[in-house]
Amino acid sequence: MDKTNILNCKFKTYLIGSMEDPAKKDEGKGWRDKLEPELLARNIYAFNPTREEIKKVGMPTDELMLKLAGWQLSGNWELFIEYMRRIWRGVSVITTDKDSGATQEVRILGDVDYVEHSNFLIMNFEEGDKLGGTIAELVIAWYRGIPVYLITPVAKSKINKSILYFILDSGQGQGMIFKSQSELILFLDGKYNLKKVLSLGIKKEKKHENI
Repeated sequence: MDKTNILNCKFKTYLIGSMEDPAKKDEGKGWRDKLEPELLARNIYAFNPTREEIKKVGMPTDELMLKLAGWQLSGNWELFIEYMRRIWRGVSVITTDKDSGATQEVRILGDVDYVEHSNFLIMNFEEGDKLGGTIAELVIAWYRGIPVYLITPVAKSKINKSILYFILDSGQGQGMIFKSQSELILFLDGKYNLKKVLSLGIKKEKKHENI
């Protein structure tokens, strides 16, 4: 049984990139779902917002995006801010133990927490992706001295200059750019002395993870 989780993985990373309006129109799930098993097999826990977000907002990403757009159009800023705050700052929930009946407050991490609890970030950028919160996450990582590794087919000469700077200078100049996931994995194996120990599927968590 797969018992890999946030607590027993040696490294943690946050998978950042467009979700609201990616070029592939897949809510950013495709590249994350492909990469995550490879990371888990190397003892790297990945904060995957396409799975984690539902814990914070109580609904799938596509449904949330529709609601946020509706609140923008109607000017319902109270709900708009409340749910955006849940995404960025996280939320606390009360859980009850089925056997003892004891209650416990559990902290569900927000996007800022994902960045700050990561050893490094992995960013994906396809031509045509529209970036929003990804830029904020990139800047936070740069400010905190956390390396960001970008996967993109886009030439460096065509990447926005500020975005390119924040990537390359992240982690005190340790940021890197790769053309493919396989190229990134090869780099991670060498830099972090990783070994692929298991072929792991993605475990669907039933409980909220907290640090």
